[in-house]
Amino acid sequence: MTAFPADATAVVVIDPLNDFVSRRGKGWLLLRPVALRVDLIANLRRVLTATRRSGVLVVYAPHHRYHPNENQPRFPNPSQFLGRRNRFFHAGRHGGKFHSELAPEAAEFVACEHPVSSAFGGTDLDPHLHGAGITHIVICGLLTNTCVESTVRQGVDLGYHVTVLRDAVASWSHRDHDAAIEGTLPLVAHRLMTVAEFERAIETMREGGHASASG
Repeated sequence: MTAFPADATAVVVIDPLNDFVSRRGKGWLLLRPVALRVDLIANLRRVLTATRRSGVLVVYAPHHRYHPNENQPRFPNPSQFLGRRNRFFHAGRHGGKFHSELAPEAAEFVACEHPVSSAFGGTDLDPHLHGAGITHIVICGLLTNTCVESTVRQGVDLGYHVTVLRDAVASWSHRDHDAAIEGTLPLVAHRLMTVAEFERAIETMREGGHASASG
């Protein structure tokens, strides 16, 4: 049995930016097969609706946006190199903005942009969560095998209880997504659950002060 304490749980939404999830986005054609298979956009909307209704904290962890004149990393990895070459998540343009259906509400915290895979890496996400008394985080967003997995690993290392919503994440290919969901994430995260299971748990939280789901 895994419980989510109502006053110490946050949902962390990673990279719901247009270049990933908009049909005009640079990465949509790559993401589309897995996104359609798991019903990603609808499931992310369900997560946000259920979480906001419950009063549980929602925080956003956006990826670093492309700026034409900024300094590059000394040793860019392949993802950073390709992102810059393709001007992925261009600041101030469509690709670098939050998807309109998945955007943060006015009072919700948006962490500073993560330049590497983990949403905790070089950002203010951890100080904000600690300051809010958060011990349990529920992760959704993109990409399953990169930013999601890296955030899960660092979240565990930082001492959080980490849950991944398995049908509210997606990756460039079925192989990459499945390798993370079926292979690596179950060895790192404390729990993987579906959006439907999360909705039931969050409803229990509203009724009784904590959320639980058998597993």
